[in-house]
Amino acid sequence: MAQRFTSQVAIVTGGSRGIGLATAEALAREGASVVIVSLNEERGQTAAGAIRDEGGRADFICADVTQRDQVERMVARTLERFGDINILVNNAGVHDSAPFWEEPAELWERMYRVNVLGTALPSQAVVRHLKDNGGGAIVHVASKAGVVGEPGHAAYSASKGAVIALARAMAVELAPCSIRVNAVCPGPVMTDMLHAAVPTREGRDQLAADAPLGRVGRPEDIANAVLYLASSDSDWCTGQAVSIDGGLSILK
Repeated sequence: MAQRFTSQVAIVTGGSRGIGLATAEALAREGASVVIVSLNEERGQTAAGAIRDEGGRADFICADVTQRDQVERMVARTLERFGDINILVNNAGVHDSAPFWEEPAELWERMYRVNVLGTALPSQAVVRHLKDNGGGAIVHVASKAGVVGEPGHAAYSASKGAVIALARAMAVELAPCSIRVNAVCPGPVMTDMLHAAVPTREGRDQLAADAPLGRVGRPEDIANAVLYLASSDSDWCTGQAVSIDGGLSILK
């Protein structure tokens, strides 16, 4: 296997499960030292330990990405442990649904605090290092819901649309610092978050049937796209929102 990330250090927020875990594992397999960030201590330690058991380099940091002081400590500890940061994957996020006219202010606040502020704060902290150390790559995990309208997900869709806009604004401002910023926009992916949102087998089968490629995504599908955007393979790519959704976004 190609080792595209040898000697590089990557932070993956929300890296203890689902897309984040698949991304952390894939980065480690290709030579990166990976810092998994999560609020779940047990799950995060287990994830980092599993990577080390496979011969990879990984650490776990318990941090709330919506709290600036915890984010700053996360960056400081990463630099203490590995000496550098080259890649940030902003994967931490939350999802909820309700009819638009019933979405309470608290739901909107939570979507924006975790999905948007929880992307902006880690980015700010890491950029302060990257701009003085030769640049790097940042990948936001957005959503198909930020690209096309989805009934019952107005607050979530708006927050992920903001993440895409943030990627574009950051890309323009940070390009002179050799910092590339892109986003991936997953469709439905077989994670515990999907199982919570679509608890029935019938519902998940319908999601698969709706996709032109005929299946629900796997975490590895998204991880592969993240690795492309984080690697030198995409050196002339910035400010893009790449839909990885089995073709769903071209239908509606």
